Amino acid sequence: MERQLVSVLIIDDELFLRRTIQDCLLDEGRFDVQVAGDAEEALELLARRMVNVCLVDIRLPGQNGIEFMLKAQQIDPKLRFIIHTGSPEEQLPESVIRDVSGFRGLLFKPVFDMGDIVRAIDAAVL
Repeated sequence: MERQLVSVLIIDDELFLRRTIQDCLLDEGRFDVQVAGDAEEALELLARRMVNVCLVDIRLPGQNGIEFMLKAQQIDPKLRFIIHTGSPEEQLPESVIRDVSGFRGLLFKPVFDMGDIVRAIDAAVL
């Protein structure tokens, strides 16, 4: 029986990081991966195609990752989110846990083991 691909959207303003994560997920052979450099681009993409999980940077140009998640869950309430941030000193606002129903995890950059991202995505779609 053929397994359906998990659709992942990576939202990060760092091009190298987006491409690195995209390549690693594609190498797994079980992910359909899209990328966006900011929240606005990601929201446009979500309006056109189905996504299961978003890997979201908090600090983005324009709208931040939290604003993105709040708007994205209005587009698709079943959407799952994993926050991927390079700011461990930043407190995760309680509003994320309270208001973002699809919040499923937090990873800190740099992630040295791409398996951590794969495992977080797998856990998010269970």
